[in-house]
Amino acid sequence: MAKAFTEEERSKIKEKIMEAALDLFHDKGTKALSIRELTKRAGIAQGSFYNFWQDKEALILELATYRSMQKLNQIEEEFSRSLPDPAGFLSDVIYHYSLDLLLKIKHQPVYREVFRVLEEKSKSETMQLEHLYGQFLDKLISYWQEHSAIRQAD
Repeated sequence: MAKAFTEEERSKIKEKIMEAALDLFHDKGTKALSIRELTKRAGIAQGSFYNFWQDKEALILELATYRSMQKLNQIEEEFSRSLPDPAGFLSDVIYHYSLDLLLKIKHQPVYREVFRVLEEKSKSETMQLEHLYGQFLDKLISYWQEHSAIRQAD
């Protein structure tokens, strides 16, 4: 009988797979990547992949969320810089984030492929990513309110 993993072990394995996938996606793109190659690089059995994701596209959706979360966490570390000009800070964040994404789409084909997958999925399948951005904005607004930078937000 196979050993059951603790939640901590599952989390570490999943992160290891996602990091390996990111490296491989950047090297080969999403279409050329095989589950066999990914699991080999991550050091797990091929069947273990399916304990985490239904297919490669499900992994791609989660990777988009994972990378977005990393980026939003970096921005969150700069919240204190937003207090003098909340609207300016948010405008700058949106501008720089969008510009960064456009450059990546232009120069790294894997980003075009990720957006293709996102476009093909239903709203319910991409809700996790949308929810992540909503939580980020809620956290930013709460930070501003707690520090009296704004009174309310629409």
